[in-house]
Amino acid sequence: MDRVAGNLAKAFALLVGAPVLGLLSYDSLAVRPHIADLRSVLSNANPLDAEPPKLVRDLIDANSGSPTPYATRLVVNRVYGEQTHAKWHVRSALWRLLLPLHFTDMEMYGFYATLAYNGRDLGLGNFAAREYRKPMDRLSPEEAAHVVAITHHPSGYIKDRERHTRRAQLLLVKSGHTD
Repeated sequence: MDRVAGNLAKAFALLVGAPVLGLLSYDSLAVRPHIADLRSVLSNANPLDAEPPKLVRDLIDANSGSPTPYATRLVVNRVYGEQTHAKWHVRSALWRLLLPLHFTDMEMYGFYATLAYNGRDLGLGNFAAREYRKPMDRLSPEEAAHVVAITHHPSGYIKDRERHTRRAQLLLVKSGHTD
């Protein structure tokens, strides 16, 4: 029986310990060297992009379920630029696990709002200023929904305002911000 327990302990150590050790090693070699640069992105961002208002955060959640997957994709693209398809998926999966260990939920919303392409440049605040001539904290729910909706398909929604409006209305309903 002791032999079986010993073999189970070894198997457990290999099955759990090896992947955890690999993940920690990847974190040390690939993620941690970029943390200072990523913190700089947020500290240099429009303050309302770095810490989006609650309404915008609710709409981001309605748009993508959580800011983490989209924010991670934006961060990985910023760090590595263009990549092969398979390599991008592996990096993205690893960073999706590790990035939230280094950044708070609010910072993940900040990456989403700061690095999102809006059809012309980056940032939800830039889109709000361009479209509505207002900062994000002064947008109506409908305006905020349009600002967040643009991240779903920027080039398409810039050309097709009706589709953009339909997406914004969907986000309002999903987020519970309808009248």
